[in-house]
Amino acid sequence: MKNNHQLNSIGLGSFFHKTEAEDLPHYNLSLFIPNYELFYTGRHAIKYLLKDLLSKNAYSTIWLPKYYCQHVTTWLQQNFSNINFYTINAFCKEDESLHILNFATANDIVILNNFWGVFEYQLPKTKKKPIIIEDHSHGWLSPSCLQSKADYCFASLRKTLPIPLGGILWKPNGSKININSLLLKKDQEFYNNWDTTEKAMQLKTDYFKNNITNNKDVYLNLIAQSENYLHTQYNVITLKEQHKKYIEAFLHKNYTKNKKENLKTIYTAIETNNNFKVIKYNKLVTFGLQLAFKERTSFNLLKSHLISNDIYPSELWPGNDTSDKNYNFLLNIHVDFRYSKNEALHIVTTINKWTKENN
Repeated sequence: MKNNHQLNSIGLGSFFHKTEAEDLPHYNLSLFIPNYELFYTGRHAIKYLLKDLLSKNAYSTIWLPKYYCQHVTTWLQQNFSNINFYTINAFCKEDESLHILNFATANDIVILNNFWGVFEYQLPKTKKKPIIIEDHSHGWLSPSCLQSKADYCFASLRKTLPIPLGGILWKPNGSKININSLLLKKDQEFYNNWDTTEKAMQLKTDYFKNNITNNKDVYLNLIAQSENYLHTQYNVITLKEQHKKYIEAFLHKNYTKNKKENLKTIYTAIETNNNFKVIKYNKLVTFGLQLAFKERTSFNLLKSHLISNDIYPSELWPGNDTSDKNYNFLLNIHVDFRYSKNEALHIVTTINKWTKENN
Protein backbone atom coordinates (compact mmCIF):
# COMPACT_ATOMS: atom_id res chain seq x y z
CA MET A 1 0.00 0.00 0.00
CA LYS A 2 1.36 3.42 -0.92
CA ASN A 3 1.93 5.96 1.82
CA ASN A 4 0.41 9.44 1.47
CA HIS A 5 3.59 10.95 0.04
CA GLN A 6 3.73 8.37 -2.74
CA LEU A 7 0.02 8.72 -3.43
CA ASN A 8 0.34 12.49 -3.80
CA SER A 9 3.46 12.15 -5.95
CA ILE A 10 1.91 10.03 -8.67
CA GLY A 11 -1.61 11.43 -8.57
CA LEU A 12 -4.74 9.41 -9.21
CA GLY A 13 -6.18 9.17 -12.70
CA SER A 14 -3.49 10.51 -14.99
CA PHE A 15 -1.82 8.58 -17.84
CA PHE A 16 -0.04 5.29 -17.21
CA HIS A 17 3.47 4.96 -15.86
CA LYS A 18 5.60 2.10 -17.17
CA THR A 19 4.48 -1.23 -15.74
CA GLU A 20 5.85 -4.77 -15.87
CA ALA A 21 3.46 -7.17 -17.64
CA GLU A 22 4.41 -9.93 -15.18
CA ASP A 23 2.81 -7.90 -12.38
CA LEU A 24 -0.66 -8.21 -13.93
CA PRO A 25 -2.96 -11.27 -13.64
CA HIS A 26 -3.42 -13.45 -16.74
CA TYR A 27 -6.65 -13.42 -18.76
CA ASN A 28 -7.53 -15.99 -21.43
CA LEU A 29 -8.65 -13.57 -24.12
CA SER A 30 -8.59 -16.28 -26.80
CA LEU A 31 -11.73 -17.83 -25.30
CA PHE A 32 -13.67 -14.79 -26.52
CA ILE A 33 -11.52 -13.21 -29.24
CA PRO A 34 -9.54 -16.01 -30.93
CA ASN A 35 -8.51 -13.94 -33.94
CA TYR A 36 -7.59 -10.27 -34.06
CA GLU A 37 -5.28 -7.77 -35.73
CA LEU A 38 -3.24 -5.20 -33.81
CA PHE A 39 -2.66 -1.59 -34.84
CA TYR A 40 -0.96 1.40 -33.28
CA THR A 41 -4.24 3.14 -32.37
CA GLY A 42 -7.95 2.55 -32.38
CA ARG A 43 -8.17 5.26 -35.04
CA HIS A 44 -5.82 3.29 -37.27
CA ALA A 45 -7.92 0.16 -36.73
CA ILE A 46 -11.20 1.82 -37.71
CA LYS A 47 -9.68 3.71 -40.64
CA TYR A 48 -8.13 0.52 -41.98
CA LEU A 49 -11.46 -1.29 -41.72
CA LEU A 50 -13.45 1.53 -43.34
CA LYS A 51 -10.94 1.88 -46.20
CA ASP A 52 -11.03 -1.88 -46.76
CA LEU A 53 -14.84 -1.97 -46.77
CA LEU A 54 -15.11 1.04 -49.07
CA SER A 55 -12.62 -0.50 -51.49
CA LYS A 56 -15.03 -3.40 -51.98
CA ASN A 57 -18.42 -1.63 -51.87
CA ALA A 58 -19.71 1.91 -52.38
CA TYR A 59 -21.26 2.46 -48.96
CA SER A 60 -23.37 5.61 -48.87
CA THR A 61 -23.02 6.93 -45.30
CA ILE A 62 -20.82 6.26 -42.27
CA TRP A 63 -22.92 6.92 -39.16
CA LEU A 64 -21.33 8.07 -35.90
CA PRO A 65 -23.06 8.73 -32.56
CA LYS A 66 -23.44 12.42 -31.74
CA TYR A 67 -22.11 11.52 -28.32
CA TYR A 68 -18.55 10.41 -29.10
CA CYS A 69 -14.92 11.37 -28.54
CA GLN A 70 -14.50 14.76 -30.19
CA HIS A 71 -10.94 13.96 -31.27
CA VAL A 72 -11.97 10.74 -33.02
CA THR A 73 -14.93 12.43 -34.67
CA THR A 74 -12.76 15.24 -36.05
CA TRP A 75 -10.07 12.76 -37.13
CA LEU A 76 -12.56 10.60 -39.02
CA GLN A 77 -14.12 13.65 -40.68
CA GLN A 78 -10.68 14.54 -42.01
CA ASN A 79 -10.46 11.08 -43.60
CA PHE A 80 -14.02 10.45 -44.82
CA SER A 81 -16.47 12.87 -46.42
CA ASN A 82 -19.60 10.71 -46.08
CA ILE A 83 -20.08 10.93 -42.29
CA ASN A 84 -23.43 11.63 -40.64
CA PHE A 85 -24.64 11.44 -37.04
CA TYR A 86 -27.39 9.73 -35.03
CA THR A 87 -28.72 10.64 -31.60
CA ILE A 88 -28.24 8.39 -28.58
CA ASN A 89 -28.55 8.62 -24.79
CA ALA A 90 -25.16 7.46 -23.48
CA PHE A 91 -26.16 7.71 -19.81
CA CYS A 92 -28.40 4.65 -19.66
CA LYS A 93 -27.84 0.92 -20.13
CA GLU A 94 -29.83 0.78 -23.34
CA ASP A 95 -31.42 3.57 -25.36
CA GLU A 96 -34.74 1.98 -26.28
CA SER A 97 -35.46 4.83 -28.70
CA LEU A 98 -32.44 3.89 -30.84
CA HIS A 99 -33.58 1.94 -33.89
CA ILE A 100 -30.76 1.62 -36.38
CA LEU A 101 -33.00 0.89 -39.35
CA ASN A 102 -34.84 4.18 -38.75
CA PHE A 103 -31.81 6.16 -39.95
CA ALA A 104 -29.47 3.73 -41.72
CA THR A 105 -29.97 1.63 -44.84
CA ALA A 106 -28.35 -1.61 -45.98
CA ASN A 107 -25.94 0.53 -47.99
CA ASP A 108 -24.56 2.28 -44.88
CA ILE A 109 -22.00 1.65 -42.15
CA VAL A 110 -23.00 2.30 -38.51
CA ILE A 111 -20.41 2.75 -35.76
CA LEU A 112 -21.74 2.03 -32.27
CA ASN A 113 -19.98 2.86 -29.01
CA ASN A 114 -19.93 0.57 -25.99
CA PHE A 115 -20.47 3.35 -23.45
CA TRP A 116 -18.47 2.70 -20.27
CA GLY A 117 -18.78 -1.10 -20.57
CA VAL A 118 -22.45 -1.21 -19.58
CA PHE A 119 -24.28 -0.34 -22.81
CA GLU A 120 -26.27 -2.99 -24.69
CA TYR A 121 -27.66 -2.75 -28.22
CA GLN A 122 -30.59 -4.47 -29.86
CA LEU A 123 -29.15 -5.02 -33.33
CA PRO A 124 -31.23 -5.61 -36.48
CA LYS A 125 -31.66 -9.27 -37.34
CA THR A 126 -32.79 -8.80 -40.93
CA LYS A 127 -30.52 -9.75 -43.83
CA LYS A 128 -30.76 -6.29 -45.35
CA LYS A 129 -29.04 -4.20 -42.71
CA PRO A 130 -26.05 -1.86 -42.57
CA ILE A 131 -22.54 -2.99 -41.66
CA ILE A 132 -22.35 -2.58 -37.87
CA ILE A 133 -19.03 -1.80 -36.15
CA GLU A 134 -18.75 -1.51 -32.37
CA ASP A 135 -16.13 0.57 -30.53
CA HIS A 136 -15.07 -0.99 -27.19
CA SER A 137 -12.37 1.51 -26.24
CA HIS A 138 -14.16 2.40 -23.00
CA GLY A 139 -15.57 -1.06 -22.36
CA TRP A 140 -12.60 -3.38 -22.91
CA LEU A 141 -13.27 -6.89 -21.48
CA SER A 142 -16.88 -6.02 -20.60
CA PRO A 143 -19.60 -8.58 -21.48
CA SER A 144 -20.77 -6.28 -24.28
CA CYS A 145 -17.24 -6.35 -25.69
CA LEU A 146 -16.57 -10.09 -25.36
CA GLN A 147 -20.06 -11.12 -26.54
CA SER A 148 -20.70 -8.48 -29.18
CA LYS A 149 -23.08 -9.29 -32.05
CA ALA A 150 -21.69 -6.59 -34.34
CA ASP A 151 -20.08 -7.39 -37.70
CA TYR A 152 -16.74 -5.94 -36.57
CA CYS A 153 -15.28 -4.60 -33.34
CA PHE A 154 -12.33 -2.37 -32.55
CA ALA A 155 -10.81 -0.63 -29.55
CA SER A 156 -8.11 1.78 -28.51
CA LEU A 157 -6.17 -0.47 -26.15
CA ARG A 158 -4.11 2.28 -24.55
CA LYS A 159 -7.21 3.47 -22.71
CA THR A 160 -6.92 0.33 -20.53
CA LEU A 161 -3.52 -1.26 -21.14
CA PRO A 162 -0.34 0.43 -19.81
CA ILE A 163 1.27 0.67 -23.25
CA PRO A 164 2.55 3.62 -25.30
CA LEU A 165 0.12 2.96 -28.17
CA GLY A 166 -2.19 0.18 -29.27
CA GLY A 167 -5.36 -0.62 -31.16
CA ILE A 168 -7.21 -3.83 -32.02
CA LEU A 169 -9.65 -5.03 -34.68
CA TRP A 170 -11.62 -8.29 -34.70
CA LYS A 171 -14.74 -10.07 -35.96
CA PRO A 172 -17.00 -11.34 -33.16
CA ASN A 173 -17.81 -14.47 -35.15
CA GLY A 174 -14.19 -15.55 -34.63
CA SER A 175 -13.13 -15.53 -38.27
CA LYS A 176 -9.75 -14.16 -39.26
CA ILE A 177 -9.31 -10.72 -40.83
CA ASN A 178 -7.02 -10.81 -43.84
CA ILE A 179 -4.94 -7.62 -43.80
CA ASN A 180 -4.35 -5.76 -47.05
CA SER A 181 -0.79 -4.51 -46.66
CA LEU A 182 -1.35 -1.96 -49.45
CA LEU A 183 -3.42 0.07 -46.97
CA LEU A 184 -0.50 0.31 -44.52
CA LYS A 185 2.58 2.54 -44.56
CA LYS A 186 5.93 2.64 -42.78
CA ASP A 187 6.74 5.95 -41.09
CA GLN A 188 9.82 6.63 -38.94
CA GLU A 189 8.26 9.79 -37.53
CA PHE A 190 5.39 7.71 -36.18
CA TYR A 191 7.78 5.13 -34.71
CA ASN A 192 9.60 8.01 -33.01
CA ASN A 193 6.28 9.04 -31.46
CA TRP A 194 6.00 5.60 -29.85
CA ASP A 195 9.44 6.23 -28.34
CA THR A 196 8.30 9.64 -27.08
CA THR A 197 5.35 8.13 -25.22
CA GLU A 198 7.38 5.24 -23.83
CA LYS A 199 9.96 7.73 -22.55
CA ALA A 200 7.22 9.73 -20.82
CA MET A 201 5.92 6.56 -19.15
CA GLN A 202 9.41 5.70 -17.90
CA LEU A 203 9.98 9.22 -16.57
CA LYS A 204 6.71 8.98 -14.69
CA THR A 205 7.81 5.67 -13.17
CA ASP A 206 11.08 7.28 -12.06
CA TYR A 207 9.12 10.19 -10.61
CA PHE A 208 6.84 7.83 -8.72
CA LYS A 209 9.44 5.37 -7.42
CA ASN A 210 12.36 7.70 -6.84
CA ASN A 211 10.60 11.05 -6.36
CA ILE A 212 12.60 12.67 -9.18
CA THR A 213 10.51 15.84 -9.15
CA ASN A 214 12.21 17.39 -12.19
CA ASN A 215 10.62 14.69 -14.34
CA LYS A 216 7.02 15.86 -14.00
CA ASP A 217 7.02 18.81 -16.41
CA VAL A 218 9.15 16.82 -18.84
CA TYR A 219 6.84 13.79 -19.07
CA LEU A 220 3.70 15.94 -19.20
CA ASN A 221 5.16 17.90 -22.12
CA LEU A 222 6.14 14.68 -23.90
CA ILE A 223 2.63 13.27 -23.55
CA ALA A 224 1.09 16.51 -24.83
CA GLN A 225 3.52 16.45 -27.76
CA SER A 226 2.55 12.86 -28.60
CA GLU A 227 -1.19 13.51 -28.38
CA ASN A 228 -0.98 16.62 -30.57
CA TYR A 229 0.92 14.62 -33.16
CA LEU A 230 -1.70 11.84 -33.21
CA HIS A 231 -4.55 14.32 -33.77
CA THR A 232 -3.18 15.26 -37.19
CA GLN A 233 -1.50 12.00 -38.21
CA TYR A 234 -3.75 10.19 -40.69
CA ASN A 235 -1.89 7.25 -42.28
CA VAL A 236 -2.39 3.71 -41.00
CA ILE A 237 1.10 2.62 -40.03
CA THR A 238 2.64 -0.84 -40.31
CA LEU A 239 3.12 -2.24 -36.81
CA LYS A 240 6.77 -3.01 -36.02
CA GLU A 241 7.32 -6.53 -34.69
CA GLN A 242 8.95 -5.28 -31.49
CA HIS A 243 5.98 -3.04 -30.79
CA LYS A 244 3.55 -5.87 -31.54
CA LYS A 245 5.32 -8.01 -28.93
CA TYR A 246 5.10 -5.13 -26.45
CA ILE A 247 1.33 -4.86 -26.92
CA GLU A 248 0.85 -8.65 -26.85
CA ALA A 249 2.62 -8.84 -23.48
CA PHE A 250 -0.15 -6.71 -21.94
CA LEU A 251 -3.10 -7.83 -24.07
CA HIS A 252 -3.87 -11.11 -22.30
CA LYS A 253 -4.23 -9.58 -18.84
CA ASN A 254 -7.18 -9.10 -16.49
CA TYR A 255 -8.01 -5.39 -16.21
CA THR A 256 -11.43 -5.90 -14.62
CA LYS A 257 -10.60 -7.47 -11.24
CA ASN A 258 -9.11 -4.38 -9.56
CA LYS A 259 -11.71 -2.06 -11.06
CA LYS A 260 -14.49 -4.24 -9.68
CA GLU A 261 -12.98 -4.27 -6.19
CA ASN A 262 -12.30 -0.53 -6.15
CA LEU A 263 -15.73 0.34 -7.51
CA LYS A 264 -17.37 -1.84 -4.85
CA THR A 265 -15.50 0.10 -2.18
CA ILE A 266 -16.58 3.41 -3.69
CA TYR A 267 -20.21 2.44 -4.40
CA THR A 268 -20.63 1.29 -0.79
CA ALA A 269 -19.44 4.63 0.62
CA ILE A 270 -20.42 7.29 -1.89
CA GLU A 271 -23.15 9.65 -0.71
CA THR A 272 -26.19 10.53 -2.80
CA ASN A 273 -26.61 14.11 -3.95
CA ASN A 274 -28.51 16.35 -6.36
CA ASN A 275 -25.54 17.31 -8.54
CA PHE A 276 -24.64 14.02 -10.21
CA LYS A 277 -25.65 10.40 -10.60
CA VAL A 278 -23.31 7.42 -10.55
CA ILE A 279 -23.55 5.30 -13.70
CA LYS A 280 -23.56 1.67 -12.56
CA TYR A 281 -25.59 -1.41 -13.39
CA ASN A 282 -25.78 -4.58 -11.30
CA LYS A 283 -22.47 -6.44 -11.43
CA LEU A 284 -21.15 -4.78 -14.58
CA VAL A 285 -17.77 -3.06 -14.26
CA THR A 286 -17.63 0.42 -15.76
CA PHE A 287 -14.59 1.94 -17.48
CA GLY A 288 -13.93 4.02 -14.36
CA LEU A 289 -16.01 5.77 -11.73
CA GLN A 290 -18.58 7.50 -13.95
CA LEU A 291 -20.37 10.58 -12.59
CA ALA A 292 -23.00 12.21 -14.81
CA PHE A 293 -23.72 15.87 -13.99
CA LYS A 294 -26.67 18.12 -14.64
CA GLU A 295 -24.77 21.39 -14.68
CA ARG A 296 -21.36 22.46 -15.98
CA THR A 297 -20.78 24.62 -12.86
CA SER A 298 -20.99 21.71 -10.40
CA PHE A 299 -18.97 19.53 -12.78
CA ASN A 300 -16.16 22.09 -12.80
CA LEU A 301 -16.30 22.58 -9.04
CA LEU A 302 -15.90 18.88 -8.27
CA LYS A 303 -13.21 18.49 -10.92
CA SER A 304 -11.19 21.31 -9.34
CA HIS A 305 -11.72 19.84 -5.88
CA LEU A 306 -10.46 16.43 -7.04
CA ILE A 307 -7.37 17.90 -8.69
CA SER A 308 -6.52 19.81 -5.52
CA ASN A 309 -6.49 16.41 -3.80
CA ASP A 310 -4.20 14.80 -6.41
CA ILE A 311 -7.04 13.02 -8.24
CA TYR A 312 -7.04 13.73 -11.98
CA PRO A 313 -10.39 13.04 -13.68
CA SER A 314 -11.26 13.36 -17.36
CA GLU A 315 -14.38 14.49 -19.20
CA LEU A 316 -15.99 11.97 -21.56
CA TRP A 317 -16.48 13.98 -23.70
CA PRO A 318 -16.74 17.78 -24.02
CA GLY A 319 -18.97 19.33 -26.67
CA ASN A 320 -21.38 16.41 -27.07
CA ASP A 321 -25.12 16.04 -27.54
CA THR A 322 -26.19 13.79 -24.65
CA SER A 323 -29.88 13.47 -25.58
CA ASP A 324 -30.58 13.40 -21.85
CA LYS A 325 -32.85 16.13 -20.51
CA ASN A 326 -31.33 15.98 -17.02
CA TYR A 327 -27.68 15.00 -17.38
CA ASN A 328 -25.22 16.59 -19.76
CA PHE A 329 -21.63 16.12 -18.55
CA LEU A 330 -19.68 12.99 -17.65
CA LEU A 331 -16.74 12.93 -15.25
CA ASN A 332 -14.53 9.83 -15.35
CA ILE A 333 -12.19 8.88 -12.49
CA HIS A 334 -9.80 5.98 -13.08
CA VAL A 335 -9.96 3.15 -10.53
CA ASP A 336 -7.82 0.56 -12.33
CA PHE A 337 -5.00 -1.80 -11.28
CA ARG A 338 -2.75 1.12 -10.28
CA TYR A 339 -4.89 1.95 -7.27
CA SER A 340 -5.42 0.13 -3.99
CA LYS A 341 -8.42 0.02 -1.68
CA ASN A 342 -6.75 2.78 0.34
CA GLU A 343 -6.72 5.03 -2.71
CA ALA A 344 -10.30 4.10 -3.62
CA LEU A 345 -11.26 5.28 -0.14
CA HIS A 346 -9.30 8.48 -0.71
CA ILE A 347 -11.32 9.08 -3.90
CA VAL A 348 -14.72 8.50 -2.31
CA THR A 349 -13.83 10.48 0.85
CA THR A 350 -12.76 13.41 -1.32
CA ILE A 351 -16.02 13.27 -3.32
CA ASN A 352 -18.15 12.99 -0.18
CA LYS A 353 -16.43 16.01 1.36
CA TRP A 354 -17.31 18.05 -1.72
CA THR A 355 -20.88 16.71 -1.67
CA LYS A 356 -21.43 17.84 1.93
CA GLU A 357 -20.22 21.31 1.05
CA ASN A 358 -22.21 21.67 -2.18
CA ASN A 359 -25.40 19.63 -1.87
